[in-house]
Amino acid sequence: MPARCTLTVHEEHAARPGLVDFVENVYAEVAGVPAELGMPALDLAVVLTGDVTASIRQRGERDFQPERLGGTVAGKTLPLSRDYGRTVIVLGTGPADADLEGGGFDPLMLVHVLGHELGHAFLGRLRAAAGTLPIPAQRTRTPEEAAAVLAYHVADEYRCDLFSNFLLTSMLSLPVDEMSGRRRPLHLGDVFEDGYRTAFAGVLDSVHPGWPDLIRSYRHREIGLEDMFGRLVRETEATLILVAHADAVEQAAGHDPLLVGHATHPGVRNVLAPAWNPLRAVLDSTPPIPPLAVLADVDRAVQECGQHVAEVWASLGVRGHLTEDDELYLAVTGPSGTSR
Repeated sequence: MPARCTLTVHEEHAARPGLVDFVENVYAEVAGVPAELGMPALDLAVVLTGDVTASIRQRGERDFQPERLGGTVAGKTLPLSRDYGRTVIVLGTGPADADLEGGGFDPLMLVHVLGHELGHAFLGRLRAAAGTLPIPAQRTRTPEEAAAVLAYHVADEYRCDLFSNFLLTSMLSLPVDEMSGRRRPLHLGDVFEDGYRTAFAGVLDSVHPGWPDLIRSYRHREIGLEDMFGRLVRETEATLILVAHADAVEQAAGHDPLLVGHATHPGVRNVLAPAWNPLRAVLDSTPPIPPLAVLADVDRAVQECGQHVAEVWASLGVRGHLTEDDELYLAVTGPSGTSR
């Protein structure tokens, strides 16, 4: 029996009006996907808002900040139940008085963000059914445990961008090319052009020498151990998510992988490539949203890719293990295998 997936849409915080039908029509393009994936029933709400931050905070994430490496949050998927059976997607539209012609509202970006967040909602519901939802940590995670969860998050950003690309290419196409007389489907590269590529180039030095310098600052007693490790984990995740977004755009446009163009930079050669390339290999060998029948196996492969992230941290000098009292012990040494 097909999965029962219901959709409701409403507006708040002076959202740009007239977009309820737009969202419903976009969703109609993928309404059959949940059943194809073997996904259990889902009650999905889309909230169109003129204030993304306010809408997310009032739904429980009181400390939410919209700034991200490479941009700001335009949408977010929030499970209302642990199993994602009830889920809300907060979707920023800009304010009600945004000028369509003046750049205040971009319908292509709205389609992309909706497609991306639908990917998160579908993945969360499938993962709950597959039994592979990460369990909230009861103690500080070891580097290997933190890296496994990090790999999940990074993988999902790449997957959801490619699901958005599927939606874009199925719905939209560019005008007829005068030379060929043909039209081609619009893809994610047309939406972002070189935006992510440029943002990535701008953060490379924060990876190297930035991360070795961060660890060195601990060794010089300029920062505490927990603060250093927490910052290393956060910056690794943020940077790899930026790589995932940028590489999804490159893949959708038919270009070489992002890191190929920066292969000689030590931040790529010694840090990002060893962490990202194995994960992308898994993702490129599986559907953007794997069906329920295979999701557990795919998720295990993604988790195993976390070991490559932990190995990168170890190469920078950060290792850890649990003591007999089930507490985290971190050891920091000089970096190995890297060159400034």
